[in-house]
Amino acid sequence: MTPSTSNITVFDAVLFDLDGVVIDTTELHYRVWEEFARERGYVPTREQLLATNGRRAGETLRAWFGAQLNDEEVAVLTDDRERAFHRLLDHEQVSPVPGVGAYLMSLKQAGVPWALGTSALAENAERALERVGLEHLFPVRVTSTDVTRGKPDPEVYLKASAALGVAPQACVVFEDAVAGLQAARAAGAACVAVTTSFPREVLVRERPDFLVRDFRDLPQALRPGSHGFTAPTAPHP
Repeated sequence: MTPSTSNITVFDAVLFDLDGVVIDTTELHYRVWEEFARERGYVPTREQLLATNGRRAGETLRAWFGAQLNDEEVAVLTDDRERAFHRLLDHEQVSPVPGVGAYLMSLKQAGVPWALGTSALAENAERALERVGLEHLFPVRVTSTDVTRGKPDPEVYLKASAALGVAPQACVVFEDAVAGLQAARAAGAACVAVTTSFPREVLVRERPDFLVRDFRDLPQALRPGSHGFTAPTAPHP
């Protein structure tokens, strides 16, 4: 864990990425992307697989198979890729990121609002949350279906904070990906880097306010009831 590297000390709400933050599906995504690409004659490097993390599927498809792909072609390929992911998600063992359920309950008990802000499609987000029994704890969700620009653009977190009625500058964002940390920073939020997907040294270069292993490893400032949280300004989920 690193100490805070910013002057942000007060939070009104919490925003969560999904894959690698709420549910441990990062390696599943990498497997799907690698198999999907190889079947179509493209062999991604480990670095390219890492770069899919936090990006919308269409952006990865155009990066790998050509920017000339039109929207219809991207939609077809995205659908193929998502169906492959659903097959794995439905049959592989998946788990919540350690401590996330208890942390959500502590936010609820303290009246601190939260929302999901993910690059996943709405259907993927629903299925992933259902697999680990957390769908009822995320009634407020902003997915790639709701935005026109993916991370590192801040749109997803700007919309998530707006859905809670909280200024983005008063939010803290939990992210595991470089693009997601950049999106959170661009939105003006504080950033917590979770080391479930990217190497620690890669995340450090993004200068997160906090660096943690998972939700069992949180500094006191990120726990409800600490000086880091103010009284709720919106109804909690």
